Amino acid sequence: MTDTRYTERVCNDIREHVITDNEQIFMPQIERMRKVGGKWNLVLRPMFSGYLFITSNEPKQLYERIHHALGKTIFKYVKLIRNDEYIIPLSPSDERIVTEMSDEKHVLRASLGYIKGDKLIVTDGPLQGHEGSVVKIDRHKRTAVIEAEFLGEMRHITVGLEVVKKIN
Repeated sequence: MTDTRYTERVCNDIREHVITDNEQIFMPQIERMRKVGGKWNLVLRPMFSGYLFITSNEPKQLYERIHHALGKTIFKYVKLIRNDEYIIPLSPSDERIVTEMSDEKHVLRASLGYIKGDKLIVTDGPLQGHEGSVVKIDRHKRTAVIEAEFLGEMRHITVGLEVVKKIN
């Protein structure tokens, strides 16, 4: 079983056995194009492989409910930002990375843009206004790599970006 499928299974188990009505669990995903059998298809990939995110006003009780429902071994396989007693909430800046460019389904949709000289101009999608965070563009794969600080370290996140033209 792949890491993503295992994480999805754990996400569903937590949703079914732990999450209350005022909580939500999700795995942020990135939409991008992938060529399969000569045809381009939209696919979803995890934004942060192996991480699950839970909105809750009671992190200590949430940790206890997860531990009680699924056992202590679950923490060997799923990354939780925690200490021995409770799940540690994300900082406001880390929370923005997960939510700012994502839609209501926690998917960072593919963007559309063009290159003028050596400058990227995004005309549609969540990267619009965030062009300065793009560190690499792969026009062939229709992706871009953005750099963002998350959990105290700089991370490279591959996102969907179709560059429709290049103007010199």
